[in-house]
Parts: sequence; structure tokens; C-alpha cells
Amino acid sequence: MTPGPPMTRVYCMRVVRAALVGAAFMLSFESVAHADAQADFEKARTAYRAHAYEDAESRFTALLDPRAVEKLEPAVASQARMYLGAAYIAEKRKEDAERVFERLLVEDPRFDPDPLTFPTDVLNDFIDVRSRIRQRLNDAAAAAARLDAERRGREELEKKRQAERLRILEQMASEEQITVRHRRLVAFVPFGAGQFQNGQYALGWIFLGVESALAIGSGVTFIPYTDAINRRNEESRAGDPDHKSDLYASRARTAQIVDWSLVGGLVLVMGGGILQANLAFVPESAETKTRSIPQAKTTAPSVTPWFTFGPESGGGSSGHGNSGEQRGALGLRGTF
Repeated sequence: MTPGPPMTRVYCMRVVRAALVGAAFMLSFESVAHADAQADFEKARTAYRAHAYEDAESRFTALLDPRAVEKLEPAVASQARMYLGAAYIAEKRKEDAERVFERLLVEDPRFDPDPLTFPTDVLNDFIDVRSRIRQRLNDAAAAAARLDAERRGREELEKKRQAERLRILEQMASEEQITVRHRRLVAFVPFGAGQFQNGQYALGWIFLGVESALAIGSGVTFIPYTDAINRRNEESRAGDPDHKSDLYASRARTAQIVDWSLVGGLVLVMGGGILQANLAFVPESAETKTRSIPQAKTTAPSVTPWFTFGPESGGGSSGHGNSGEQRGALGLRGTF
């Protein structure tokens, strides 16, 4: 037996058929509604041209009903209001006509009636109404522009606030606070080590510079001291024929005094640095570590139809060969 059509294909075809039928029904319904409204407008206008003003009034009033006016195009609705006002004037109902003209001008301020279609008294009354409410229309337009400007200002301010908030959040996310624990032993290390650990970098550089200069100076002055001692000893062994031993001994004493002065100063400065580092010792401090924020990858959602159609082979149970059957599938696939 040949197997029946796949259930997936049948289901997909039914869904597509139902959607097409629904769309066609909605389009035909809207087109019929607009066609009926246009036909009603033509009938009302014919009644007005035939001087059947009561019939024209009732027809235009029905067209401009809030539940029916949505079926009319905006330009047709404005024309309908103009004809209704003209019908009121023909029936000596000027106040009703002026209310209709006001409504027309409020909803369509740029409307201009055809001077060849309406009588002079209708056009004059329309002009009078437009002149009377011109300031109100201008005020309404100015108010609308002001509200629009305020709305744009609020939106711009909100965008700036959101941008600032995003900047702060990105800064907070890119910075990590790390607590660094200090050791007391480092406070006893000279050459500004304790000051650097406490975060007193300027003071640390001062101690490092002064102590380094004193240490280098003591090392440099030790060289002439040893040289003077060696020359004095050489003169003494040679019998000191020129009496130079006393001169070299004096030089050695001077170099020794300078060297010990520098060493004493180095010891004092080291002691002061160690004392200051211990007095200002900070057990721990917070450091800021910068880290990179990964960029988010955005993929726009997309939906595409797909359709497959091809032969599917099936082996016969009796070994008489293969029988091919054309099968297909219809569906939708997308990324979100």
C-alpha cells in the first residue's frame, strides 16, 4: 500500500489556507465598507444638488455619526461637513451651520470650499466662522507646537539621563574594588617601603631619595679615607723622609669625620622613616582594578518560509523493486 500524505504537510497547508482566506476576507470587508460609505456620500450630495435639503441633512448626519465617520477618508469627511452646513443654511438654521463649520475647521484648518459648488451666502458664512475662530485655531496650533516641543524636550532629557545612567553602570562594571591587606613587617623596611605601603607616595619618594643619597655619600667618602690611611702607612714604612705621614693622617681623619656624619645621618633618617611608617600604618586599603566589558552580540529576529519537495523511496516487501512517491513539507523557521 502507498502511505498517505504526511500530517505535517496537511497541517501546514491548512494553516496557510486559513490565513489567506482570513486576510482576503478582511481586505474585502474594508473595501466594501469604504465603497458603501462613498456611495452614501454621493447619494447625500445628489440630494443636496436636487435641493432636497432635509434628505441631504439626514444622509450627511448619518455619514458623520462617530461610529460611521471612521469609514470615510478625511477629505471626504470634510466635504460632508461642508455640505451639511450648506444644507443647514438652506433650511435657515445658521447657528447649526456655524457649529458644523467650526467642527470642520478645528479638524481640518486648511480646508477651502469650492466657490463653484456652494452658494455665496454659504461661502460668506464659512469665511465669517473662519475669521472668528482664527485666533482659537492659532492658539490651538501654538499649544500643540508647545506640547510637542515639551514632549521632545522630555524625551531628550530622558535620553540624556539614560545615557548617563548607562555610563555610570559601565564604569561600575569596568571597575573592581580590591582590598589589599598590609603587613607590619614592611613598615620596618627603610628607603620609604612603609610609606609606599601606606599610600603616602610623596613621603616615600622623599625618604627613598634622602636615604639613597646618604648611603651613596657614605660609600664615596670611605674611598678617600682608605686611600689616605694607605699612603700614611707607606710613608711610615719608608721612614717618612718628606714628613708626609702627618698630612695623610689629617686627610684620613677629615674623611672619617665626614663618612661617620653621613652614616649617622643615614641612621637617623632611616629611624625616622621607620617610626613614621609605623605610626601611620594602615592595616588594609582599597584598590580599583579595571576590567574589560564584553560587547554584546545582537541578532535581529527573522522569519523565513521553507518548502521541500522531492521523491521518497520505499522498498517493496516482496523484493519487486522500489516505488517512488513525491512528498513535500511547508513551514516557517526563524531566529529570535
